[in-house]
Amino acid sequence: MKTVTLVLLFVVLPFTMLLAACGNGTGGDTGNKEISAEKEGKDTPEQLAKKAAEDQVELVFASSSGATAEQFMEQLGGNEIRKKFPNYTITFVNGAVQNLITTNQTIDIFLSSVGLTPATLLSYGLQSDISDLIKKYNYNLSRLEPSTVDIQRELANGGIYGLPVNTISGALFYNKDLFDRFGTAYPRDGMTWDELYDLAKKMTRTEGGVNYRGLTFAFQHMMFLNQYSAPHLDPKTNKALFTQDNFVRAFENMARFYKIPGNGLPNHTFSLPDQQNPFFKEQTIAMLMTLSGGGAGFGNMNWDMVQLPFLPDKSGIGPQSYPAYYYITSMSKKRDAAFQVLAYVTSDEFQEWQAKGGTPSILKDQSKVMQNFGVNQPLYKGKNMKAILPAKFAAPTMKTRYQGIADKEVLTALGEYSAGKDINSALREAAERADKLIAAEVGK
Repeated sequence: MKTVTLVLLFVVLPFTMLLAACGNGTGGDTGNKEISAEKEGKDTPEQLAKKAAEDQVELVFASSSGATAEQFMEQLGGNEIRKKFPNYTITFVNGAVQNLITTNQTIDIFLSSVGLTPATLLSYGLQSDISDLIKKYNYNLSRLEPSTVDIQRELANGGIYGLPVNTISGALFYNKDLFDRFGTAYPRDGMTWDELYDLAKKMTRTEGGVNYRGLTFAFQHMMFLNQYSAPHLDPKTNKALFTQDNFVRAFENMARFYKIPGNGLPNHTFSLPDQQNPFFKEQTIAMLMTLSGGGAGFGNMNWDMVQLPFLPDKSGIGPQSYPAYYYITSMSKKRDAAFQVLAYVTSDEFQEWQAKGGTPSILKDQSKVMQNFGVNQPLYKGKNMKAILPAKFAAPTMKTRYQGIADKEVLTALGEYSAGKDINSALREAAERADKLIAAEVGK
């Protein structure tokens, strides 16, 4: 089997659990179904859910995030599951998916971001269509933010492997003290990319022997969520699409910032620590564009955030959604009990609970959950939290199990472009390298 490196791209979430069908997880018009079921002597979806929630079962959880059992129970909500489902024995196993499978470890529910789903769930054949459970328990998918469901439909060829539990996107964080020091107006929601470019140039300078950079990126993540909805790879052929018009436009739109004198890539090589550490630690970077769930490193910085700027031909459209999902695996013999967990984490009650801790919701209607967003998280007090998610996501792109190879070659192209190579050559050569590497992986 292939070895998969598991990276914690973002905190999955803390969560509480409750009987799905007795809360908001099922939704839909069930009245007529109940009458019909009673006449036929059958249990209603709600009655079936209640029975499933009362079963004496063990549910085994695992995650692509690298979380430990202690983190799962204390920080990611395992203890809350125990409280809400007292008849369930909740067990979390940590470790690489490959290792868990080779030791014959059963997994009932697998937690993963959309980015790691292909390399983990799909690569090891853990996916299982839950369309039958959605129908059985009359689960209302229309309550969920549409793109999170669309992603699953694409992954499952019309079926659905899991339900989303939270999502993040991209945001622009900035150091207010640097803007105050240099007498420059703060970034604002609704900017265009060209306005941001001018602002980055203005904030890039050398003073007192210190080089201040205007803007750096978590470039890999921002390309992953690009507003042009340009995919890296063809999901059917696994061929690189780096030379497609929209991909080139998305790449150049951000890569041009590294052409600003004084704002270039150190040694023409992309390194995420080089992009982030000077923002959080040395505080010599005015703005950082990264995943909107970031924030643990702010410390005492005087910071705030705004939405990503808009493209001229896509006004009002933000970056793509980057959801995390709960998947019932093909291993599980306790699918009905597991589905109650999935249904609850998407309920209004749970989504409101996790929002208080600063975890963005996957509900289509976020009016209630955003009322108390971040109230239990001092980090977010007084911040522009409406910027954490765009009002409208860009259309999602398909991710494949070879995304890591694509990302690496795009970052190599970025370094070459910053060093002076023309963009078409840099991306064409990157595509050629990616195709060779992916073909070798497919052949293993």
